[in-house]
Amino acid sequence: MALLEKLTNRAQKICPRILLPESTDLRVIQAALSLSTEKIAKIVLLGNEDEICSQLEQSGERKGHNIEFIDPKDKKLRNVYAKTLFERRKHKGLGLNESLDLVNDPTVFAMLALHRDEVDGVVTGAITPSQKVLGNALRIIGVSNNNKLVSSFFLMMFDQNHQKYGENIIFSDCAMNIEPTVEELAEIAQSAFKSAKDLGIKPKIAMLSFSTNRNTKHSQVEKVRLATSICKTKLPDVDIVGNIQLDAALESKVLQIKYPEVTFVPPANVLIFPNLDAANIGYKLVQRFSGAKAFGPILQGMAKPVNDLSRGCSVEEIFNTVVITANQCK
Repeated sequence: MALLEKLTNRAQKICPRILLPESTDLRVIQAALSLSTEKIAKIVLLGNEDEICSQLEQSGERKGHNIEFIDPKDKKLRNVYAKTLFERRKHKGLGLNESLDLVNDPTVFAMLALHRDEVDGVVTGAITPSQKVLGNALRIIGVSNNNKLVSSFFLMMFDQNHQKYGENIIFSDCAMNIEPTVEELAEIAQSAFKSAKDLGIKPKIAMLSFSTNRNTKHSQVEKVRLATSICKTKLPDVDIVGNIQLDAALESKVLQIKYPEVTFVPPANVLIFPNLDAANIGYKLVQRFSGAKAFGPILQGMAKPVNDLSRGCSVEEIFNTVVITANQCK
């Protein structure tokens, strides 16, 4: 059974409440209908129920769904949410009147619904810039107790013609941290380790570098080596190798030549990149040249599940992001 099918089945069993704030976008509405019909999650849309249902009836798609609604124009609800935001951010100098203005932003409203445990996860970004999504998520939801850093990963899924190294590989961090420090890189790897396990992937981690086995003396190589050492200390049972070049992380014959003393057995299925340049370029190269499906960026290290869509996303990508988000819900 393919991983996505397994994740879909698991999401149906968990059936968390997932909020999609961008109910004015047709792609979001179509994805919401499919998700609700297939009972992937209890879908909640941000907006007036009568207005949205009227749109559904006009398009002939009203029947068969079980979508719930939160109306951000409800005055009583807005006041409650504004007070919640004020209490959450008053230590940063935010006033109550400013909080009342901020809850007019659908992204802020959605994050407050999640913070108040009225939903279990939020998926947004189809029409909202990533900076706004991530900024509000960090300010209102924040980092989990076990993390100091929010990072991201892409789940790369390969078809039968391009699965020499496995059907599913995690790439991290492809969206958040531009030039992580040693400690940050180690935390990214630890978060990716947890993400892989949460998705049902047995993690085999490669800490990627332009050099294998410290053959080159350079600060970037040393950073990866030290981050690998931290991971081995904090996750003593982790199957990890680093610093290592990509070919050695995937091919046993290459690894045997370049790093013969290591016990790691390729191919790796969790690739940790040394910086955002390498990671972002890397996943896009693989996606374009191999035709792999890239799901993400999926955030890791958040206190509660929030995921950001690309503004060019398809209905299928929204659907699959909700499936992955549902699997992040406890």
